[in-house]
Formats: sequence, C-alpha cells, structure tokens
Amino acid sequence: MGSWFSKYPEFDVGNVEEDYDYIIVGGGTSGCVLANRLSASGNYRVLLVERGPVSDTFITRVPLLSMSHSSDSEFLDETRSTAQSSLGGLDESCLVGRGLGGSSRINAMIYTRGLPAEYNAWRDAGRVGWGWEDLQPLFVKGERASGAATTNLVDHGTRGEWHTYQEDDFQWRAFQKNVKACEAIGLPFIPDLNAPQHPPFGCGKLHFTISPRGTRNSAYDAFAPKDLALARRNVLHVCTNTIVSKLETERDGDGPVRVTGVHLLGKKGESRLVRVKKEVVLSAGPFGSPRVLMLSGIGPAEHLKEQGIRVVKNLPAVGQNLQDHFAAHVTYEVHPQDSLVRLEKPWVFIWAFLSYLLFGVGYLVQPPLQLAIFACSKLLDANGLPSPELAEKTESLPDIEIMPMPYPTGKVSDNAEWDHRRGIYSFLCVLLRPKSKGSVRLTSTDPRASMEIDPRWISAPEDLAALRTVCRLGMRLADGMRSRGLPMKPFQVPENEDDVTLDKWIRNHNRTAYHYSSTCRMAPEDDLEGGGVVDDRLRVHGCSNLRVADSSIFPWVPACHTQAPAVVVAEKAAVLILGS
Repeated sequence: MGSWFSKYPEFDVGNVEEDYDYIIVGGGTSGCVLANRLSASGNYRVLLVERGPVSDTFITRVPLLSMSHSSDSEFLDETRSTAQSSLGGLDESCLVGRGLGGSSRINAMIYTRGLPAEYNAWRDAGRVGWGWEDLQPLFVKGERASGAATTNLVDHGTRGEWHTYQEDDFQWRAFQKNVKACEAIGLPFIPDLNAPQHPPFGCGKLHFTISPRGTRNSAYDAFAPKDLALARRNVLHVCTNTIVSKLETERDGDGPVRVTGVHLLGKKGESRLVRVKKEVVLSAGPFGSPRVLMLSGIGPAEHLKEQGIRVVKNLPAVGQNLQDHFAAHVTYEVHPQDSLVRLEKPWVFIWAFLSYLLFGVGYLVQPPLQLAIFACSKLLDANGLPSPELAEKTESLPDIEIMPMPYPTGKVSDNAEWDHRRGIYSFLCVLLRPKSKGSVRLTSTDPRASMEIDPRWISAPEDLAALRTVCRLGMRLADGMRSRGLPMKPFQVPENEDDVTLDKWIRNHNRTAYHYSSTCRMAPEDDLEGGGVVDDRLRVHGCSNLRVADSSIFPWVPACHTQAPAVVVAEKAAVLILGS
C-alpha cells in the first residue's frame, strides 16, 4: 500500500522545529532541487519554506491543461508592472508560479540549455567555475531523457530524476511547412537543440519536461515528490503556505553579516523565528529573493531608509539589473485543422481527453509550442533574411527566437474580429539578448505586499532594432509557408515593414516571455556592468552564511528558456555548499 494513501508531509509555522542545519527560502524550480540534494545524505536537517501550497491534482499533471492557470491565484503570483514609457504608458502583468515547484508547475515545460558559448561568456567575464565544462555535467546529472532525445545519449542523461521528452513528429502539419520555409532561407533543421555542437542559428523540435506517462514533470514532481518527502521526513521538512518575512542577522564589528535565523509568517498571521546552524539559501526567484534581502536590511541603503528599514549591508545591486525576454507577435488565419481552435469543438476535445486518459497520447500531452527558430539579428538583411555570410559566422550567439504557435499569442486587438471557426497561427518574435535593464523595489515593509516591478522593456534602442528584424523574419516565414500550400491570411500583421511602422507595431502587440532574471546578479560588488549581489560561490557579498540560488543570479539573462538553467544553478549551489 506504501504511500498511495498517505498525504504529503507538509509542515506549518506551528510544527516546524526550533532549528535546522540548512534553511531554503522558496520551494520553486530551484528550491526543490536544492532541498533534494542537501537532504540526500541524511546527515543534515533541511527546512524548505514555500509561500504556496503543494496541491497535486489531475489538472496540474496534464501538460496542456496545466498551462491554463492564469485565472487561478492558488498557483500564481501576479503583479502589474509600473507604467512603461516605452510602451506608451501601459503596464503589463508579471506572473510567477506559486506553490511547490514554482513556475515549473505552470510553464510551457520547455527544456533548453543554451549554447556552450553562453556559459563560457560567464566564465570569460570572471565567473570562475561557471563555464560550459563546469556546468555540462550538472545539466546531465538530473536529466532522464526519453523519446527522440534518447538517440543522442552523449549529450543527455538517462539516470536523473527530471524527465525530458522529445516527440518523433510534430502534432501540427503547419510546423512541417514552417521547417521547410526555414530551410529554404538558410536556417537548417537541427535534430537536437540541446546538443552543444549545433550551430547558433536554425530551427528544431523542442524538448519538454514531460514523463513517459504523458504527465507534466515539474521540479516538484522530479525532485520533491511525495514519496521522497515521506522517505526523508526525519531530515527534510517542507513548510508550505508560509512567507519568510525577514532574516535575523548579527554582525561582529566590521566583520561579515551572519544570518542566525528566519522569521516565518503563516497563512493566518502566526509568526515564528526558526534558527539556522549552517546556511540560509534564498531560492525565492527574481522577485522574491531580492524582496527577502531588502526586508532584512540588505540592499540599496537609500531605498531601505525610505522604507524605514535598518541598513544591515549596503548592497546597491539588490533588485537592480532585472532582465526579461520581451516579445512581439504577428498572426495569421489558417484552417482550423492547423490550429488549437479545433479543440473548441466538443467532440474533438472529448476525443482528445479520452485519448489522453486511456492511452496517454494526443493533443493534451504536449503544449502547442513544439518548434523553435533562432538566429542572430545582425546576420539578417533588411528584409529579415539570412545574409550570404551567415554560415561563416557560427561564433555569433543567437539574440532572437521565433516560437510558432497554433493559437493567438497576444491580445486580439485593433478591432481584429476573430471568427472562432477559423484557426490562428502566430509567430511569437522574442528578444533573447536584451540590453534593457529594470528593477524590483519594495512598496512596503509588509512581506505580503506587491513589489514595484519596473522591467523597462525595450528602453534600449538596440532592443527595438532586434525586434524589428525578428518580426520581418516571421513575415518571410509566413510567405514561405504560403508558397508551400498552407493558406495563411494576415490577421494581425503590420501594414508596412519600415522602421517607424514596426516600432509602433511592437509597442502595441507584445508580451513578456516570463523569463525574469538577474536581480541578485552574480558579479563583483563593484562590477562595472551594474554591480553584483553574490560571488562565484553564490554567497551574498558581505555575508558569511547566506547564498542565493535561482534565476536571479544569472549575470545576464541567457538566450534560452530559463527553466533548465535555473535547475543547474541549484545543482551548482548544492555542490558548492556540500563541498564547503
């Protein structure tokens, strides 16, 4: 009978112990990995504190359906950005996952590592131990590949906890036409986008964090599932629906700050101080980790004083250097058979649901994002086409991506009447290497209050130039697909392709990719590129036993989907902590 009838062993403010060896703040994508690794030996008592619930249901396990949590506050924390002058004063929704597993419970499940040159650039910038040769074994360590990905086992792991999966074929015929259109203009098809030797431009099938049973495999499912929590209940305590309001610190003269405990705040307002014997690790994400630091008096001194917080350590880069993958979109009408709109027909959805329920196959198994197209914008000409010398510049890292989607990827606006009997095919045109940087600030000393999030999207002129190029590329691909027999009627497409028209289009037809990063940047404290919060061992500058391990430490946002890099940061943190 085992654990089938047992509940997840959750703790609350009232029944956690007085002290722990390690306390992890944030049970999201990185936090679950770190809790697994630090508790594995059984030699240390670990407390994992998560502000959301466990909440493991049928819907949260179905890949396609579990992406639809935009109206369910149980799984989401939503904050409106500040009014963005670059977007005509509009604010945008900033979403992060809430609950054990964090954003890996609600995201598109895309698994991309990025090219080796990505991490070698971190190394070359002085981040010792963060080059590709250092991180590649950690990517492989936690992976358990299946499907088409297993044809290349040199680059993939098969013994880890985290399932990655690649389909043999596309579910939508439009993707095949899309691949042919890419190849025709010099963007080759790449069988494995996670193979380190592939060129920095092309197109390919995506890998997803989906189990062989056809279920979402979040960081919670892989690294902190119920069976593991039950087996390690003596050394791993998972405290859910609980906020860390601040860190308790002490300092001996001019010596480093030492964290002695964390203040917990429960769902009903109950509070408690829990002591730490060894280290505290913040894995609360690019909004949550700087929040905890600033509430604890670690951050920009002037801002802390404005909030009435005693300054423990003046660290100006906390909450600064916020980056994100920003995107514009162009959209076309297609036949309903080539679009997700077909699932709006009751009999089609019932068929898809039964196919999934009985056989674990069909439309519900994968997100409708199955193809990625990427290139370096500087190597595309004025029409958005690869220039002749493209093949000779393989050292150029991609800075743009197109994600074709068989559904609307933005708001249906500008009086564009969408007849739901017709299909939609969108090109989400993504900026992978933004120059723009924003910030995250406190609005109150209340840890439950929303943050002031100012991404400053496309505030750098270079970002608009790259987005113009990728939008033109999207329109060229639509031309190529149309010439190959796929009817594509412009639905939301710019009237012209001059810079002025495209800039206006981008400012009105956009969205975030939810890949926030770098608010606790790994760099020297006085780094000229914006300062730093943690050193190469992820230790907060000026603190002896406090680290950060999540996407907030990225020196800059990597040119890939950030789920896998967030996990590898946690793997690296575990190695650093246990090795010390």
